[in-house]
Amino acid sequence: MRKETKRQWLLPVIFVASLALFMILTMPFRVWLSAAEITDMRPSSALTPVLGMIFGIPAALGCGAGAFLADMISGYGLTYACFSFIQQIVYGMIPYFLWKKLNKERNGQEFRLDSIERMLKFCLVMFIDAILAVLFTGIINHAYSVSDFISLNSLYLFFNVFDSGLLFGCPLVILCHLIQKKLTNITNGEKEKIFVFSLNERMILNTIAIGLGICILVGMSVYLSNKIGVKGMPVGIWGQMYLFQTIALNCYFLLSIGFMWFTEKKIADPVEDLADIAESYYHESSTDEQRKNMISRCEKYKNDNTEAGSLARSYISMAQNLENYVDNLKKITAEKERINAELSLASSIQAHMLPIIFPPFPDHNEFDLYATMTPAKEVGGDFYDFFMTDDTHLALVIADVSGKGVPAALFMVIAKTLIKNYAQMGLEPEQVFTKVNNLLCEGNDAGLFVTAWMGILNLSDGKLCFANAGHNPPLLRTNGGDFEYLVSRPGFVLAGMEDIRYRRNEITLGPGDRLFLYTDGVTESCNSKEELYGEDRLKDFMNHNMEKSVEDMLHSLRGDIDKFADGAPQFDDITMLIMDLKK
Repeated sequence: MRKETKRQWLLPVIFVASLALFMILTMPFRVWLSAAEITDMRPSSALTPVLGMIFGIPAALGCGAGAFLADMISGYGLTYACFSFIQQIVYGMIPYFLWKKLNKERNGQEFRLDSIERMLKFCLVMFIDAILAVLFTGIINHAYSVSDFISLNSLYLFFNVFDSGLLFGCPLVILCHLIQKKLTNITNGEKEKIFVFSLNERMILNTIAIGLGICILVGMSVYLSNKIGVKGMPVGIWGQMYLFQTIALNCYFLLSIGFMWFTEKKIADPVEDLADIAESYYHESSTDEQRKNMISRCEKYKNDNTEAGSLARSYISMAQNLENYVDNLKKITAEKERINAELSLASSIQAHMLPIIFPPFPDHNEFDLYATMTPAKEVGGDFYDFFMTDDTHLALVIADVSGKGVPAALFMVIAKTLIKNYAQMGLEPEQVFTKVNNLLCEGNDAGLFVTAWMGILNLSDGKLCFANAGHNPPLLRTNGGDFEYLVSRPGFVLAGMEDIRYRRNEITLGPGDRLFLYTDGVTESCNSKEELYGEDRLKDFMNHNMEKSVEDMLHSLRGDIDKFADGAPQFDDITMLIMDLKK
């Protein structure tokens, strides 16, 4: 119902617009550019058949009304104006039915003028319409004794209708089709520029533009030859201009038809078809079926010795290479998925290798303990550990393996296992490091090494014995004061050189003292400005949050590191362990 209402509103608009256009394109030529006594050159001859062909009865009626008014203004009389009105309606409706008969498409596609075949159909419609116009007008003029049935006026009228239909009708049909296409796309919610001409449409428009230029040049030449005294034909100057223009224009059209046919078959159609192939392939999913369809459509051009053939061969080669690439990509993707699944499993295994149950020792209320480890990749080289070597001794370990990923994780497993095994044998921290160092040096062809800090706390008297193998100094808070770095002379890294002896250090802790161990992933966290988190910032944070529980302190510290990084990627593992001695 809404579409019918909208269409009814359009009918009077088409009628009024057709009438106005006919008057605008008729009266100036009739007044100033008359070719003969009753015949004038005017582009309005293209309006009636073209508008009638596109819009049907409303446009034909509008052009008929325009012709009636123009004849009445020119003084031809009521009867003659009425015959002219009827003539324009017939003149407008015949192309409508002819074009519908010649073109089977619908929904606006019948108005496309983008091939030599359609161009020839359009020329045929204009030719038939021009003959009918000559017959109709000749009969009327002969009946009114205005001119003979066969006269120069009839020749003028034939070429006027035919040539004006081509010069002004072709661009008008193309423009109307593009506008209709634009409105259809808007209705369907699609966005597209309005003046998107096909290659054939551009070729036709350029041909028409050159023809119009030829008309102007020929007309100017005839006009100037008369002005400088060259003897012309026994007709008026505008008649001479009209005859020479039509002769030159139709000779040009005959040559252009042959040229356009050749360029369409050899250049325009293959290029547009290949462009459509490429666009379809771009918008559709890149499946095996789509690639085979693309190759099949390009096969008919691949043997051409033209640019289209070269383009088709390139398309085929591209599709085949893309097919090989997709096959390889599928294999690589499958392999990557397998590796990712294995890395995910390895990450889970590594996470469960570290103690993750807190509080760890429910039977021991002498201390509170918490730790976290966040790898930079799926698996990391950092690790922490804590375990009871006997009923009164607690071992604390934190370490950082050089490198990242799977090699570091494997080396980390070995180092962690060796350190724990030797510590549970009752060895002191420096003795553990000496043993582990020699074992890790054996067969270390990858050149990996480990920085580590280990302490063993005697829960009975608070004595802490520790050793440092090239690791960051921990932070220690004692006697209710501030956190300070527990500086000691570090030894060499583990797995760096055999037979290294490590130094033993001792301090005594009391109730309320707190020890914080970490890896360099904390202090070397970097933001987008390439600034480091740093030891001073770490120390200040610990001092400003010393009243928090061990768990809350580590979570808050991790949040502060993330805030400082401000979205910058994590380049190193972040591992932290904190112990609070209660009694």
